[in-house]
Amino acid sequence: MSTEYEAVIGLEIHVQLSTRTKMFCGCELSFGDEPNVHTCPVCLALPGVLPVPNEKAVQYALQIGAALGCELSPVSTFDRKNYFYPDNPKAYQITQA
Repeated sequence: MSTEYEAVIGLEIHVQLSTRTKMFCGCELSFGDEPNVHTCPVCLALPGVLPVPNEKAVQYALQIGAALGCELSPVSTFDRKNYFYPDNPKAYQITQA
């Protein structure tokens, strides 16, 4: 059986990086604090605000990829996928592409 297709397999990895601020805003991360103490308009998904990737987290991700011998993309984008789930009050998810 001949085919013109090539199998490409991706791997999605979830990790918690040791950064001082959240992934998409400048709010401090502090384990054990009261709920909703470290929030901002980005965290609350208020209209008109845009998330900005945490530069240190991006650096960590690139270092991990390089250490694992991965092919690092010169360009990476973050997309906003809009949908509603009861456990997702923002009604969107940020996805890296």
